[in-house]
Amino acid sequence: MATYIPVITREYSRKVILDEILYIEQRQRKLAIVTAEETYICYERIENLEKFLDERFYRTLKKMVINLDKIMVAQNQKITFVDGTVLTMGRESYIRTKQRFSAYLRNLI
Repeated sequence: MATYIPVITREYSRKVILDEILYIEQRQRKLAIVTAEETYICYERIENLEKFLDERFYRTLKKMVINLDKIMVAQNQKITFVDGTVLTMGRESYIRTKQRFSAYLRNLI
């Protein structure tokens, strides 16, 4: 498995380390790879990057993948990451994500 995602734009080409990623979100034709320090934007489809991801990444929505390692709290339809970033989710996707996060935590122990 890869330890990074390649991000290639007109301005730069770089590796984004998987351990640094909070979540990945499709925003129309652009893909936002969000880390605690920076957000990387490129023209890519989320499906094309999934091959670089491992079991700690969970696809919560059609257009979003989150890093379960980086979640601090899942509560009240909100996902709070270790850096303080908060994502508000719809009821159904929150329930699925919370169940997956709980199972992920149980496997870590």
